[in-house]
Amino acid sequence: MRFSLTKPPLKERILHAIYKLQTQQTKLEEASAKLHQRDREMFERCVGAKAAGDDARAAIYANECVEIRKMAKIVMFSQLAIEKAILRLQTIEDVGDLLVQMTPVVGIIRETKGKIKGIIPEVAYELEEVNRMLNNTLTETGKVLPEVSVEEEASDEAKKILAEASMLAEQKIEERYPKLPLPPEPTPKTPEQPLEALEALTTPPLSTPKKTITKVSQISEDELKEKVLSYLKQHGGELSIEKCASTLNVTVEDVKKALSLLESEGKIIVQ
Repeated sequence: MRFSLTKPPLKERILHAIYKLQTQQTKLEEASAKLHQRDREMFERCVGAKAAGDDARAAIYANECVEIRKMAKIVMFSQLAIEKAILRLQTIEDVGDLLVQMTPVVGIIRETKGKIKGIIPEVAYELEEVNRMLNNTLTETGKVLPEVSVEEEASDEAKKILAEASMLAEQKIEERYPKLPLPPEPTPKTPEQPLEALEALTTPPLSTPKKTITKVSQISEDELKEKVLSYLKQHGGELSIEKCASTLNVTVEDVKKALSLLESEGKIIVQ
């Protein structure tokens, strides 16, 4: 005798995905509350040290606040991105015949998983499970052929939604967290280490020879940072240093310098 396993109906799978995403939302809310409480403690210590004239200790607490706020921004971004994914799935579940609109959800969840995995690994794991289930659903229903990349189809709309979530997260963090009583001291970092991690994500093809760029940059530091940040946003956070330098008509060292400055300012996080 031969048996075949029946798969749950489409609506049931979508409802299950919504439930799992809502569960991750709760975990992120708890993490956000803990980070906010920790920041408040460090902020009060910073203010106390500053009032006592101990600027060195105040700077230590200020730097800790900066690191906490970097994590809080990622958590806030993840909350907003998942919320948008849930809303899209609820629309699909209500209307029923908009399955093609699920492809951006796959891109949103994939990018969110990549950002949160270094802070809350268990949430990243659950997001990967949801993504796999949605991907399989799209393939089984014929909305996406097995050989077609869902990532490519969803990239434009997903990136737009993620960019909106990132901007909103930054606004909410600025509103929620008070300004520090003094600028934090720059944390000593070796530029090569984060840049190597970034390059590892975007290793150029073997067929592309390395180019030696000898041109001298003639743009200001602020303009350079703005150009590199804009390039990162346009390419969904992925970057090849040499390609970026060539596109922006600057040197490789300029790009590395801009990345290091952007990271120290908390505008980017190298994974």
